[in-house]
Amino acid sequence: MKRLVVVSFILSFTQLFSQTLLLNENFDYIEGELPTVSSNWSEDPAGSYVINVITGSLPYLGYESSDIGNKIFIDGGATGRSGVSTIFSSQSGDGSKLYISFLLNVKSSSIFSADTIGEYFFNFNHTSGSQIRGCIVFRAGTNLSNFQLGIGKTTTSSNWVYSNLDLNLNETYLLVIGYVFQAGGDDIKLWINPDLSGTEPTPDITNSNGSDASDIDEIQLRQQEFSGDEEIDGLRIATDWTLAPLPVELSSFTASVRNSSVRLNWRTETEVMNYGFEVERALSINNSSDQIHYGKIGFVPGNGNSNKPHDYKFWDKKLEIPGRYFYRLKQIDNDGNFEYSNPVEVLYSDDIGYRLKQNYPNPFNPVTKIEYIIPEKSFVTIKVYDILGNEVKTLVSNNLSAGSYSVNFEPGNLPSGFYTYSISAGNFKEVKKMLYLK
Repeated sequence: MKRLVVVSFILSFTQLFSQTLLLNENFDYIEGELPTVSSNWSEDPAGSYVINVITGSLPYLGYESSDIGNKIFIDGGATGRSGVSTIFSSQSGDGSKLYISFLLNVKSSSIFSADTIGEYFFNFNHTSGSQIRGCIVFRAGTNLSNFQLGIGKTTTSSNWVYSNLDLNLNETYLLVIGYVFQAGGDDIKLWINPDLSGTEPTPDITNSNGSDASDIDEIQLRQQEFSGDEEIDGLRIATDWTLAPLPVELSSFTASVRNSSVRLNWRTETEVMNYGFEVERALSINNSSDQIHYGKIGFVPGNGNSNKPHDYKFWDKKLEIPGRYFYRLKQIDNDGNFEYSNPVEVLYSDDIGYRLKQNYPNPFNPVTKIEYIIPEKSFVTIKVYDILGNEVKTLVSNNLSAGSYSVNFEPGNLPSGFYTYSISAGNFKEVKKMLYLK
């Protein structure tokens, strides 16, 4: 079956169709030691300094796991060896393949000298035998302001093979590591910023030196004295190239309310054997997403095989029952196989549309309530200003699903007098006045 995956919804919502990765890690945790803030990672090997989650993410155009959540920092100058590990479904057997992709931004090469042989900061492992079979290593580039990457099947440095490509500090690179189980000697491969427009390209490095893996079920990220100072993000593990680094084919899917109708829009970047899309709808009258049931409301033909973008639309006309509506696409191949998108949702009611209601009570002391309606998923900001137009408080600043909401405003030590409050959601903006009396 053709793989059809969503890169990102408009409004920065990211999803996959019904596909499975062995691991999809965007480090979307709070700041702190990785094994502490995430149950998916263990400290291994244990050392004096644990790998940390830090604020911010790494972007890379066209990569599925770009610019999501936070990232981790690896301290290459850490005293002694330390690291973290995580496990996944074991892979083995001739003909099997394993792909791991992630984003790398090296912050400092001060640990290197011209004659330094680097150390590895990433490796495959076999948990039951602590058998390292596959690692990525650093070395100095043609000068100390650059660095180069290499790969090895084992930790024996004489078996490592390096790329002669000089890479820059403070620049984000997409790395893909492939391991191929095969009779006569396994291969490990490395791609640096690979072409994401088609099938698996030729790797920058292939290395078959050293012992083969019996199986692989773990990865480790390591801090060693000469392993580099770097940030890592967007880590994906798969058994197929198209699930590891490749961009997806459905690039957007949105829903918006127009009077008593809903307009659906979506775009594909490429299509393979695409027969078309069944449009399905579910209704939740009680404003809950629990136990809702989808039914087919229409069909839109696909474009078969195509390597250029196509835009689609569908109108769900004359809604009659107020409630929260959910829509999803059932993409069907020519061979009858199908996959679902994640849903988008809108709110339909008799007073549909963005609304900012008058605060209550008004005048007020010591607190007042502000109610508002969001008919479709939007980034919403609500702020309070004094009579001179100075911002005094931000009450809401977040992505919100369609629905009715309220927020309280408590002035505290602010002086009595008139204040204004404003809402910004999508293209909708509105301002209202309120009076605070002590």
